[in-house]
Amino acid sequence: MLLLGAPILFGACSDEPSAALVIDRKSFDFGDVEVGTVTVEQLFTVRNASPQDVESVSVSVEGSEFFSITSNTCEKYLAAGMECEVRVRFAPLLAGTHASRLKVTGADSVNPAELQGTAFVWVDVTSMPPGTRVVAGDDSFTCTQPCRHAVRTTELTLYAGPEGFPTWSKACANAPRGGCLLRLDASRSVALVAFSPLYQWEVLRSSPPMTVAPLADGNIVVQDALGVTSLDRFGYERWSVPVSSMSKLVVTSDWYLSVLSYNGTVTQYDGDGRVRWTYTPPQQSSSEGHVVADVFGNTYVLMTQGSHDTALAMKLVALSREGVERWSTVISEAQLNFPFGLGVMGDGNSVYVGGTAYNRGTNPQDLVFVKRFIRKLTPVGGTQWTKEGSWGAVAFTLSGEMVSFINNGTPPGGFMASWFDSAGNVLWNTQTSPGQGPGQVDAYVFPSNFNLAPRLLLGGHEVGPGTNVYTYGRGWFADMGDSSKLAPGPITYIDSPLGNGAWVSTLAYADLDRHVVVGGGFGTLSEPAGGFIRLYDPRTLTMER
Repeated sequence: MLLLGAPILFGACSDEPSAALVIDRKSFDFGDVEVGTVTVEQLFTVRNASPQDVESVSVSVEGSEFFSITSNTCEKYLAAGMECEVRVRFAPLLAGTHASRLKVTGADSVNPAELQGTAFVWVDVTSMPPGTRVVAGDDSFTCTQPCRHAVRTTELTLYAGPEGFPTWSKACANAPRGGCLLRLDASRSVALVAFSPLYQWEVLRSSPPMTVAPLADGNIVVQDALGVTSLDRFGYERWSVPVSSMSKLVVTSDWYLSVLSYNGTVTQYDGDGRVRWTYTPPQQSSSEGHVVADVFGNTYVLMTQGSHDTALAMKLVALSREGVERWSTVISEAQLNFPFGLGVMGDGNSVYVGGTAYNRGTNPQDLVFVKRFIRKLTPVGGTQWTKEGSWGAVAFTLSGEMVSFINNGTPPGGFMASWFDSAGNVLWNTQTSPGQGPGQVDAYVFPSNFNLAPRLLLGGHEVGPGTNVYTYGRGWFADMGDSSKLAPGPITYIDSPLGNGAWVSTLAYADLDRHVVVGGGFGTLSEPAGGFIRLYDPRTLTMER
């Protein structure tokens, strides 16, 4: 009988109700609280809702350290049906939304009370230079004058506008793109102490410049469809002379301007726009020419002579500082020869010529491709070597290295570039990532001064969406690396004020500090809507924005 009664006894014990502890509020939001202040204490009641006593009761706050228990009567024993009290406060020391849980132990499955509070600080922007603005990185506010805003995030990054190079007060930590990073554990006062725009000045032109180049004393020379113009270092016109829109220009090491006209005539001007000398070739030449200079002030001219109807050869002429022909050579690899590039070592020790050769087909109007080549010549015009290849546009350094570019039309545009040493050997060959930009190349240049390391400076335009490669997006320019690799630096984009596209047509290092003078146009090359010249801060080439 006793054995039979044992299960009945255990069954009766298992049916007894378990202890139940209940918090009177499921949640509470302390609302907005300024960092460094303390809220009013909130009362929470814990009730033993079971017919059994609870031998050990305890309460705690788990989560954010900014919630704390200030008083507590829920200690150990709590009789059946009885209550105890807990008081909680919120004292944030960091802005942002904070959460925690009020937990009770002593019974199974006690639902905690959810606690929440939002802490804020005041961010005061106390000053800024005229014409600038301060923008919150989360777009919560913009200030065009001193302002004050409540901020409810742990950190905030401020940015200056328009695009440029800001100097912030000491309250700021450095952030990418020239930002001011604030950790908001207290209210902050910030000043935009100084601001340098991306470009120091802009001159608008009726047509896009074809060439920009540095002159002495920070002055600049510009060639466009109207002629050649010199600007001072502030962008004001110094002088102007009319030349044909088909002319080519180079600045020599002694700051003279050698201008190659469409008929092969070369006129040299001094730094004040006065003619020094004029060279007229013995045989009239065509407009398809190039002109460069070495560090001794000698000018090298590559032109074509002959007739498209019969035969066309390339002629390279080396002129002294006084405009006297030093030597010349004729290059002819087929019936028709067209130049596409010219370079010279700084000391004049070698000259590089790029050309394309064609023969006439059965139909005289048809051209049969023969070769595209680069030829390295001696200081007196003798051939050192000739290399054939699928050369694109080319640029040469003063040390005889060369870069070749071939554009890719897939929007937003890109290019393939190859860097060669002075012997014509490939140092690297790289293509930009398809669909990643920065755009097609329209302008390319190396430093014209031996004191600057040969870094590649490119400019151009984005290809607009769709299949029409003649639709332009933004203009762009950037430092693209050196002989070790293609290494794009920060890309500077140029928008058209008319919303019709832009491009960079020419650019150059303006001085040893690497200010960059940039010329370009709005609209498209086929339908230009005016041009511009800008002098950019050197930091555009190195600082992420």
